Amino acid sequence: MKFDPSHFLLLASDGNGAPSKPPLGDKRLGLVRADGRAVVDDTGSFYPLGLTFFWSMQGEKYEADHYHANLDWSAKKGFDFHRILAEVDWEGNREIDPQSPEWHDWRAILERVIDLAYDGYGIRTQVTLRGKGTAVDHIWLAREVGDIAAARQHKVISTEMENEYLVGGDPLDELVEMAREVKSRTPHLLGLSTPGDEATAEELDQALHEVGGQLYIRHLDRGTGDYKWRQVRQSYDFHNDPPFVGWSNEPAGPASSVATNDNPLQLAMTRAVGIMCGAPGYVLHTGTGVYGDGKSHPTAGPRPPNFWEIENIDDIVDAVRGIDKLIPAGVPNWTVANTQWKPPNPVAPFQPHNHWEGDHGDGVNKAYSALAPDGRVIQMPCGVRGHVRMTASYPLRDVVVYNPLTHQALPNLPTSFGQGESMDLPGGGQDAMVAYIIHGRKG
Repeated sequence: MKFDPSHFLLLASDGNGAPSKPPLGDKRLGLVRADGRAVVDDTGSFYPLGLTFFWSMQGEKYEADHYHANLDWSAKKGFDFHRILAEVDWEGNREIDPQSPEWHDWRAILERVIDLAYDGYGIRTQVTLRGKGTAVDHIWLAREVGDIAAARQHKVISTEMENEYLVGGDPLDELVEMAREVKSRTPHLLGLSTPGDEATAEELDQALHEVGGQLYIRHLDRGTGDYKWRQVRQSYDFHNDPPFVGWSNEPAGPASSVATNDNPLQLAMTRAVGIMCGAPGYVLHTGTGVYGDGKSHPTAGPRPPNFWEIENIDDIVDAVRGIDKLIPAGVPNWTVANTQWKPPNPVAPFQPHNHWEGDHGDGVNKAYSALAPDGRVIQMPCGVRGHVRMTASYPLRDVVVYNPLTHQALPNLPTSFGQGESMDLPGGGQDAMVAYIIHGRKG
């Protein structure tokens, strides 16, 4: 594995793999908990941004300097949590087998990963208990993780029983048994796994109700239709999942399997639409976050061993993290609408006149919106080709149209509209690589 320590000043180790003087920064405080479909901690309401970091335990055990440097990078980039695996059967010395002789120190490693991330870097941990494959006793695993999390309530953001139930998962009754064990030990946000078809979605929905879990976890479809704007609009699916808190664990990202996406605007809007539709949690999923070994993937291409080596990663993170500036607190609890319903729309502030799918037509690909109880509105025209005419569904004031990458307001636009009055917004070329976030208020 190629690793260049010159990127970072690595700290001296205490002999157990943890830095003796970790860099201290601002930390969010307290237990992360549900507030309707939003989340809060003792610092206040926020939209947790995570990073796939499946190899955290292998990194801490076998290559601590490499792991710590990447953890340091993620802290400096402003991530709130990293998503780790506590068990998985991967070949090539990449397994995490909690009950094997090789992993006799499994519990100490997991505790150290969680403590180091928060104490040293201000980053919480999402623990996915099972990556699948080993012969670990699932009840034993749930009890161990539950006890570890219970002792670190401010350091763990959530627990998930298994990665990708939709792909050869273990029996649902085992996940339910695990969830009951974890739930009896700790008050953390808890999810089961990800559904596949509608049948498994209903099964997981019912099971999550039964165990008192709060997180409905989706791995959004990575289909590449409509110049990958289809990936963005998959986040609308979260609006169907109340009363749970939505969690977007593995959307398409740089060097992700099946289909990739390294476009800062589309990744930012995927997160933004998800937040508006009830999913405050979003994980930036990269190929580097899966193994961290620098090996290329047969379909996803190069997967550098370090996050900072991912092409265009600075622009990607700035865009995905920066979207917080344009989304008010509490938006996941607002009423959501697909604005391509026929007008008049009681939620959408503006009705787009023209839409496109495929290779023909101008307008928006989608333009979802949300309405707050106090009359505030937010709307997200995604994928504007050519131009789009937006017509007010009802009287509006305090209207501002933002560029989601620069966070700047478009100049020379009216700030108030009567019902039926319109504005034109410019778009992009064939790939429609333009989007907006519109704020306003009814009345």
